[in-house]
Amino acid sequence: MNTFKEKIYQTAIAQVKEKINLLKAERKAINDGILEDTKSSAGDKFETGRETMSRDLMTVENQLKQANFEFDELCRFQAIKEPSATVQEGSLVQVGTDSYLISISLGQLIVDGQKLFMLSKNSPLGEILVGHKKSDQIEFRGRSILITDLK
Repeated sequence: MNTFKEKIYQTAIAQVKEKINLLKAERKAINDGILEDTKSSAGDKFETGRETMSRDLMTVENQLKQANFEFDELCRFQAIKEPSATVQEGSLVQVGTDSYLISISLGQLIVDGQKLFMLSKNSPLGEILVGHKKSDQIEFRGRSILITDLK
């Protein structure tokens, strides 16, 4: 695998792991808050606070589930060692001066001082790029763009 591409995956995986750790800490804080919350004389206020914490916990659990899915997907894409002749998941695509890794939508990353974007194959640009080859001219949002490199 291309060493630059490997660095991209390492950077992205580290970012997702950090997100997972933050969400786990937040989940623990909410759980601790629920356990420490004792019923006061204000009855309704206690129930409202507990309900809010339960909703917050559910939101964090969903975010954690999504972050774990993103981690698994990154590991799956990282395992793809052979470059493809066409753009697919795991492809590093150069379009003009912009680089895109077709994987999960993480947005912009800086790796070795180079800016690139991680986007899903289901994103508007991802959908257009998938299946094309190096030197293909494609249309995106009224602009004609050229795929200059594919790894």
